[in-house]
Amino acid sequence: MVENRAEARRQGCLMKSLVSWAVAGLSMYLASLVLGNRMEFYGGFWTVFWTSLVVGLLNAVLVPITRVITCPIWLLTLGLLRFVVNAIVLLIADWWVESFYIRSFWWALLAAILISIATTMINGLLGRDK
Repeated sequence: MVENRAEARRQGCLMKSLVSWAVAGLSMYLASLVLGNRMEFYGGFWTVFWTSLVVGLLNAVLVPITRVITCPIWLLTLGLLRFVVNAIVLLIADWWVESFYIRSFWWALLAAILISIATTMINGLLGRDK
């Protein structure tokens, strides 16, 4: 009985992670449609897939570290520094994923804002409150 609950919890956690990954990928793709040639995926679905994986891994590793290091700045900017960190994550993903392109830091910053808006809207449509 206990094993079944633990297994169900693991499967639920895996499903939430996969849905979050899909939502992130869709949000990135929608942002690329808005930004046109300033943010592009040259390899179609698989590029979106790998880029969202890289961005997810970078967010899992870098964002908590940057929050601890820059906590006073996060508080002073009321959390707006989050967009700057996400823009840097997108630029790192641009460097790592060969068929993903983003033109500059400023376009990455706008993309980070658009991705955040799209993610919020998609999660709202799916009924996923964070």
